[in-house]
Amino acid sequence: MRLVLIGGGDIGRNNTKYETKEIDEEIVRLTNKEKPNFLFIGLASSFADSYYKVIKDIYKNLGCETNKISNKTLTHMEVVEKKINDADIIYIGGGNTVKLVSTLKETGMDEMIKKAGDKGCVLAGISAGAITYLKYGLSDIEIMEGVSNNYVKVDGLGFLDYMFVPHFSSDPKKKEDLEKVLKENKNIKALCVDNCCAVEFNDDGMKIIKSNKDACAFKAYYDNELKLNELK
Repeated sequence: MRLVLIGGGDIGRNNTKYETKEIDEEIVRLTNKEKPNFLFIGLASSFADSYYKVIKDIYKNLGCETNKISNKTLTHMEVVEKKINDADIIYIGGGNTVKLVSTLKETGMDEMIKKAGDKGCVLAGISAGAITYLKYGLSDIEIMEGVSNNYVKVDGLGFLDYMFVPHFSSDPKKKEDLEKVLKENKNIKALCVDNCCAVEFNDDGMKIIKSNKDACAFKAYYDNELKLNELK
């Protein structure tokens, strides 16, 4: 299974900079196809249409045919299944991880996506989208919903046995909360990834992709304290 797990970074939406160019190029390169079919899943976002409009232009410029699955598409699951089966790249956008994972499981899309990945489709995700593929994530869901000021452990789909921590260096509290979570779950290993950085899994193992030379990724675990090993 080929996965590209992106820590974060602006894609040019709402007049922001486009920060993930090298990562997007690598995702397309991994397909080994001249005109790959790119499928965007924006179910985690309240702004899925504007999100898709920007990501569509990025991937069209990289030579892809583009398509999307939106909430409206979910009323026609035969269409959803065909889009997933036809995809060379499945890209899951950011937003509400808990809502996203719940929707994917309730509709059976989790199994469809897993099957696509097993057949060679490149599975990519950014932030909440990257958490989705792994067993767990460290999420800001309780902060977003005003429940607490803490980052908390949430469940993903479990394609790989890691916890994903996006936007790792953007908030010092994330490291503090990660330590608490791993102290309570000492068997969990975490991938902590900055904006403009991604962890790629392919047939040759793991590699790091950067669209900013200062961005980093770490493997984290707990052994009397939080241990962080930078991934190169």
